[in-house]
Amino acid sequence: MVRELTKEEVDRLLSLKREDLNMDLIKSMFACVKGKENPLFNTFDRFTLPARKLYNKIDIDTTIGRYIINFFVFPEKYLAQEGYQNIVLTADAIKGIEADMGNMVLNDTLSTKEYAKYLDDGEWMSLGTAYFLVPTMDYDINVPIPEVIARRDELFDIHAAGVKSGDPDVAKTIETEVLALAKQKIKDKGNQGYDFFDSGEFEFANNYKKTSIMTGTIENMYTHELDILKSNYITGIDKKEFPKFASLTVLGGYSRGIETESSGYETKKINNAMQSLVLDAPGSDCGTTQYLETEINDKIKGMYVDRYILDPGSSEADAKGLVLLTTKNIKNYVGKRVKMRSPMFCKSDKICNKCAGELFYKLGMKNAGLLSTTMSGNLMNLSLKKFHDSTIQFTKIVIDDYIVKH
Repeated sequence: MVRELTKEEVDRLLSLKREDLNMDLIKSMFACVKGKENPLFNTFDRFTLPARKLYNKIDIDTTIGRYIINFFVFPEKYLAQEGYQNIVLTADAIKGIEADMGNMVLNDTLSTKEYAKYLDDGEWMSLGTAYFLVPTMDYDINVPIPEVIARRDELFDIHAAGVKSGDPDVAKTIETEVLALAKQKIKDKGNQGYDFFDSGEFEFANNYKKTSIMTGTIENMYTHELDILKSNYITGIDKKEFPKFASLTVLGGYSRGIETESSGYETKKINNAMQSLVLDAPGSDCGTTQYLETEINDKIKGMYVDRYILDPGSSEADAKGLVLLTTKNIKNYVGKRVKMRSPMFCKSDKICNKCAGELFYKLGMKNAGLLSTTMSGNLMNLSLKKFHDSTIQFTKIVIDDYIVKH
C-alpha cells in the first residue's frame, strides 16, 4: 500500500550521502525480515522532493525508489544535463537513458570512466536488491485463467479452418485477444507477479502465453509449414500435438548449432565484400544533389543523430543548406520527413563526411564497411534466442521507406 513519507523520514532520506548507501542500509530500509511484518519502506512510497535538491527545477512528487536510483546510480553530469528522472524505470526507459549517456560520451561531456561507474553502480544496486525487492513468478500468475482458456477454445472453434491450415494471421488474431484478456484479468486481481513482465525485461507474449495459455505458431522442422498449437505447459500437452511440441527441442538445438554456423559464414562474406568501404577525410563533401527521404521516428530518433539533412530554411544550415542532427535539435524533426544525405548516393571513391555523417569520425573509425557485420551478428543472436523463444512475429514493411530517392 502506497503511503506518504513523514517529514522526519524525508529529512533522513535527504540527509544521506552517497558513501552512506551500502547493502546493509538498503536491506534495513526495504527488506522483509523474519519477525517483522512489513519493511520500513516500500520503494513506491511517495514524498515531495524540494526544488533544486537533485537537479529538479521545481518541487516534484516522486518515490523513494526513484530518488535512490537518481541519487546513487545516475552520473551527476547526466542529471545536470537531463534533470531528475521522475519516470517508471522500465527496460525501455533505461535504454533511452543509456542512449543519452552514450551520446554524452561521444560528445566528450561524460567520460568513459564515469559511464563505467554508472554500469557498476547499477549492477550492484539491481543485483544486490533483486532477491528481496523484485516480484517473482508466483503460483497464482502461472495458473491458467478459466475465462481466458474458455475464450481461447471459442476462438479456435471460430477460426478452425485457419488453425488447420496454419494461417499465421489467424494465430496472431487469437493470441492478441487472449493475451489482452489475460493481462486485464491479472491486473484486476492486483497480482504483483505481473511486474515481472511489466518491467519489459521478459516477454509476456512469449513466456506467459506458452506457459499458461497456448503455444501458438511454430515451424515444422521437416515440412517448414506452420502449425498452430493450443496446448500450454501448465495444463499439459495434448497427445495429438505432442509430436509437434517435440520438434521444438530440435528447433532450438538446430538454431544454436547450424544457424549459428551459417551466421558466422555470413560475417566472413560481408567482411570480404565491405572491407574496402572506407571514409574520406574529415570535412569532405562529394557534392551530391541526391538524398534519402525518410521520416524521423521518435522511438529510434537516436539513430539519426550525427547525420546531415538538407534544410536550407534552418538557422543552423551551412552554406550548402545542410544541417547536422544533434541530440539538441533532433526533437525539432521528429515526425517529419527529412531529406537525408546518405552513403547510397555518395559520388566519391570513398564515402565523404557529409554522406556518412559524424558518428564514425567521433569513434575514430575509418573502415566503416566492417561495421556491416552487425547484420550477421544480429542474425546470430536471433538464432541463439530461438532456443528460448520460438515465437513467430510479423512486421509490416513499406518498401518505399527504403528505396525512395531523389
